[in-house]
Amino acid sequence: MSPIPTNTSNKDKVILITGASAGIGLGTAQKLASEGAILTLFARRGDKLLAAEKELKAAYPNVKTLAVVGDAAKEEDVKRAVEETVNAFGGIHGAFINAGIYRPGKLTEMSNDDMNALLDVNVKGVIYSLRHIIPAIKKTVGDSQNGYIQQGSIVVNSSCMATAVIAPKSAGSSIYSATKAFVNSIVETAAIEEAPLIRINSVMPGVVKTEVIPLEDEAYEAFAAKMQPLYGRAGTPQEIANVVSFLLGPGASFISGTNVKADGLWSLSGGSLE
Repeated sequence: MSPIPTNTSNKDKVILITGASAGIGLGTAQKLASEGAILTLFARRGDKLLAAEKELKAAYPNVKTLAVVGDAAKEEDVKRAVEETVNAFGGIHGAFINAGIYRPGKLTEMSNDDMNALLDVNVKGVIYSLRHIIPAIKKTVGDSQNGYIQQGSIVVNSSCMATAVIAPKSAGSSIYSATKAFVNSIVETAAIEEAPLIRINSVMPGVVKTEVIPLEDEAYEAFAAKMQPLYGRAGTPQEIANVVSFLLGPGASFISGTNVKADGLWSLSGGSLE
């Protein structure tokens, strides 16, 4: 059998999504459900998570889901989500480590509370997720002798600001940008460590219309138009979900350790946050 997969679908793959109750996480869940994936939805806000699961099932009645309430910044919660996924579905093939937060503020002005929140979710939360998801995927897909047909896949949500840590475009959000630069770095090294059994990549969105930045719709679009000259608008969760789905799927079998920009040209030509 050829080690190169001919199927590019995520059908019947068990995929865990953190931060799944809204925004890019929910958009990705919808995309994967349309492909026939089996999903664990993990988020800290129980009411929104259950509402998201209900919405998903209404749109895709045949989708198999598990909702797990927990905080991605707490290792015990992440471990529980992985264990419940394995118990419910017999294993895990992939994950979208999406949970993250944004806090604005210059390096010398940000409060310790905001700094610690960024480090807890965007840095430690990614570490905890990788630590517990990677062994579960290995156990599910078997050893590397099975070739790429049994390959697992992980995508981490980063940011285009991770590539502009020392550039003017990240001025005003230096610690946030640094946490996303950490994501890009650990994706590259973890991909090397886990090859060829698990591919690990990140997606780097620009301004996407979610609740992460609390602006009214008109102000949000004006902000995005300044930042993203490709279309002069904010991105949509569905546009990012398309990239995540591709990177998770076997069609991306030769892509690992890569940080993929989906930012409407912001990092190449857009404005700064200030």
